[in-house]
Amino acid sequence: HSLRRRQRQMCIRDRYTSDTEGYRRLRVDSGQTGFFEGREFRTFFEINIATGASVYIRFVSPIDFILFEQSLTLDSGSIRFTALTGATPAGTFSNTLPVLGKNRMASRKLPYYVPQVTITSGGTATGGVVVELFRVVAANATAQKQTVLGAASTERGLPAGTYFLRLENIGNSAATGAYSLIWEERP
Repeated sequence: HSLRRRQRQMCIRDRYTSDTEGYRRLRVDSGQTGFFEGREFRTFFEINIATGASVYIRFVSPIDFILFEQSLTLDSGSIRFTALTGATPAGTFSNTLPVLGKNRMASRKLPYYVPQVTITSGGTATGGVVVELFRVVAANATAQKQTVLGAASTERGLPAGTYFLRLENIGNSAATGAYSLIWEERP
C-alpha cells in the first residue's frame, strides 16, 4: 500500500509547478508560476530624441529569460527600434532604468526573488546582429495628432546575454514617448 501511495503522491506532484501550498499551479501556464513567485519584471524609459539621434539601452541577463512584451508609444516623431546581440559597446551606460516586480504583493513566495537583470542607458553600440526590428510613426499634422503604439508581444524564450536596444529617430522632428519591457527570469 505504501508503494501505491508514494506513486500517487509523485503523480500529483508532477501535475503542479511547485511543492509550496498557495503558490503551486497546474502545469498549464509557465507564466503564472513566475508571476506568483515574483520572477516577472517590467521597466520603462521616457524618450525625447532629437532628429537624427539615437538612444541605446543595455539589457544584461546572466540567466535565461522569457520576453513577454515590449512596446514603444509615441506622441510625436518617428522611431526605428532594433535589438542587437553581439554588439560592441562604447561610452558609459550609467543611467540605471528601474526594474519593478509585476507581483509586488506581500503574499508572494518567501524568500522574495531578487532580480538578476540590469538595464542601463547612456552609451552606444556598434556592429552586432539585429534580432528585432519595428518602426513607429506618429501623425504630426496638427489636426491629426495622436499617440501611437508599436509593440511586439509574442512570448519568446531568450538565452542569457547582453542585448542592446537602439531607439533611432528617423523623422524630421524630435521623437517623444515611452518604451517599456516585460520579462520573466528563469533561474
